[in-house]
Amino acid sequence: MPFCPECNTEYKQNTLTCSKCNEDLLPALAPAQGLESVDWIVVRSVSNEVAAHILTNVLKDEGIEVYLRSNEMPLSGGIKGNAAKSEWGDILVPTYSVTHAQECIKAYFDSLNQE
Repeated sequence: MPFCPECNTEYKQNTLTCSKCNEDLLPALAPAQGLESVDWIVVRSVSNEVAAHILTNVLKDEGIEVYLRSNEMPLSGGIKGNAAKSEWGDILVPTYSVTHAQECIKAYFDSLNQE
């Protein structure tokens, strides 16, 4: 059943928007766990912030919970917090979503190669 990511209200099929929050509904209710209690796995390291947000939105559009971790130090003008890392940051998803997330990312890049 679709649900609202803001208030977690479940809706009947074919409903697209939450009547309370005006949020777009996600396809299925995710397990009720807080950020701290979820085992997060890196599914992709990204070279820049634009790529990070594109892939994050691809995953969110599929109803996958996503956490974006930047390697840049706040207010540093792009200086990396971990100089050994050349990537801008990492895209993480809960353990239970890794396979689906990898499939979505692959499908996204495959669609770019077809154009």
